Amino acid sequence: MRAKNISMAAVIATAAVLVSCKCEQKIIVSNDSELSRKAQTIELNLSDIKGVTAENAVVTDAEGIQIPSQIYTDAEGRTLLLFQTDVNAGETVEYVVRPGERAVFETRAYSRYVPERLDDYAWENDLVAGRIYGPALSSPRTFGCDIWLKCTDRLVIDDWFKKMDYHHNYGEGMDCYKVAGTLGGGAIAPYSAEQIIIGDNYATQQHICDGPIRTEAVFTYDAIDVNGRQVTATRKISLDAGSRFVKSVMTFNFEGEEGLPVVLGAVLHNVIGREDGENFIAFTEQASDSSDPERDGNISIGLVLGADAAGTGTLDSHAVVYGTALSGQPLTAWTGSGWSQGGVASQETWAQEVKDFAYAQAHPLKVTLK
Repeated sequence: MRAKNISMAAVIATAAVLVSCKCEQKIIVSNDSELSRKAQTIELNLSDIKGVTAENAVVTDAEGIQIPSQIYTDAEGRTLLLFQTDVNAGETVEYVVRPGERAVFETRAYSRYVPERLDDYAWENDLVAGRIYGPALSSPRTFGCDIWLKCTDRLVIDDWFKKMDYHHNYGEGMDCYKVAGTLGGGAIAPYSAEQIIIGDNYATQQHICDGPIRTEAVFTYDAIDVNGRQVTATRKISLDAGSRFVKSVMTFNFEGEEGLPVVLGAVLHNVIGREDGENFIAFTEQASDSSDPERDGNISIGLVLGADAAGTGTLDSHAVVYGTALSGQPLTAWTGSGWSQGGVASQETWAQEVKDFAYAQAHPLKVTLK
């Protein structure tokens, strides 16, 4: 009888362990590339993770310590789990996702609609900030974005809009970048012959999320005429903490199967240096909206187009990466920025950062759930 009781106890203990294991999954992150990664965002579909919900999913490192994570539902209806990792070249790291009490982590990526400033939509993280223009603004009218420069990791756009004096540097940064009727600090737009079709300000906006990892928003654009074709567009932007690069997914819609020639472009001002790669451009220029460019420092801009890139060049006073859009098919691009007074020391260091970023997009980390 005693042996039977011991056997039953063992069965119960084993069952408890199995139940525990089913509620805890390993996330194995491998870096098979030659480039170490820092603050790399890992994105998982919550439906692929068993035993957790959006309310109780907790991510821990190899020591069992909970790390910042974010869960949100995107515009396509997917519920995503995000966290960030550092992993050296050729190495593998492990994390665990399990049910538990989610800690509250500081918001490091933030964006919002700004009706008090003529329908601007602004975004920022701990490194960069920027905005695009909305329907209430009469000029400029453009797909392009404005670059705001920061030398603090504090989130500042609410304070700057409250002051409405962001062209002056009070010690945390400023807006000394000129957009006018151009693509500004970067956008995807159609072109014809030797002219970029700049597009129009967004028509509608939808804020998706803020958090310790990511901010995201979706915009729609009314039709523009491109050689007799009416072309509408949807644009999803996202910015992750610790990154200088805004991700932009642009989807053009038009009649016909013929592709639409497009560029990922940024306007050129007083350029100090530039480097082009197969699918990226990195350049540095003097502050362009400034009465004292020497005082206000240099602005660095990066353009990276995904697998659709077809070479680089200069078109209509813009640095451009060429591509082709098919109706209803998304194009993915990244636009980056830096400041000589905010962590980007030179064109040489910036070119390496953009080159490394483009390489990282082409060689993503491998993520396995176990």
